[in-house]
Amino acid sequence: MNTKNQRQIVIFFQGIDGIKRHEWTHGTLYLKLENDRDCDFIHAEIRKFYKGYINAEGGVNMYAVGDEFAFDFVEGDKDNYVGEEPLDSIVDTMLDLEADSKEGK
Repeated sequence: MNTKNQRQIVIFFQGIDGIKRHEWTHGTLYLKLENDRDCDFIHAEIRKFYKGYINAEGGVNMYAVGDEFAFDFVEGDKDNYVGEEPLDSIVDTMLDLEADSKEGK
């Protein structure tokens, strides 16, 4: 991703509360959040901005990396975002439900 697009994304997410630190490395955006539970919201907002203003055909993948979240900007339909709820969130929900069922909840 070029520097101009990276700068546009930084300016955009500076308006979102809850981001403690950011860093770009080889086209991947790493964010340290104040509350990790905000990751799905921030993923959705960055994705909407990216698709709306930078690359309508692209997408944004999000991965948990230690205590940070990595955001990769991809071409076409190769992102891991599913509908209104990111795939990572769906998987987390499924794992939580499985754990609850094992505990008898």
